[in-house]
This record gives sequence, structure tokens and C-alpha cells, in this order.
Amino acid sequence: MKWPNLTVMSECCQISDRASAAVADAALKGADLITDLDKTYIIDKNKLRREREKYKSIIAKEESAFYKFLDGICIDGRKDATLMIEHEAQNGKYYKK
Repeated sequence: MKWPNLTVMSECCQISDRASAAVADAALKGADLITDLDKTYIIDKNKLRREREKYKSIIAKEESAFYKFLDGICIDGRKDATLMIEHEAQNGKYYKK
């Protein structure tokens, strides 16, 4: 079973895998999804860690596609025009614009 909302919220709130698994198990026990006879919905910290890694890789791919065209921004401290550096694909060097 996958838990995307749990991984997103535990990542946003910076909760450890162990703590978020304990909170999720308590909530599932409160909703009577986990009983003494049926323990199929128990979430351990390793399941949650693997889900977090999947989530982080998906977000990293989305962000790399978004920032693909941005090489860098240089700020020189002045309040006039911002300096930009362009990457020239032919020779692989960076030049100020």
C-alpha cells in the first residue's frame, strides 16, 4: 500500500520516519483499520523511508526540468541591472551578458 500524503506531510513538517510511522499507526488503530487479527495496514519506518525516497526523486525530476534553462544569477551589490552569465554550448564556456 502506498502513502503519498503521509510522506508529503512528514517531509514538509520534517518529522522523522519513526515518528510519522507511529502517528500513522495510531490514526489507523483509531479508525479500526488495524486490529489484533488484521495487521495488513501497519506502517513501519522502512516503508515510509522508501516512499520518501520515491517522492524526493519525483520532485527532483520535476525541479530539474523547471530549472533546465536557468544557468545562474549573479548579483554584484549594485541597484542597477543584474548581471547574467550565459553558457555557450559550442565551446562550453560561460560569458557575462
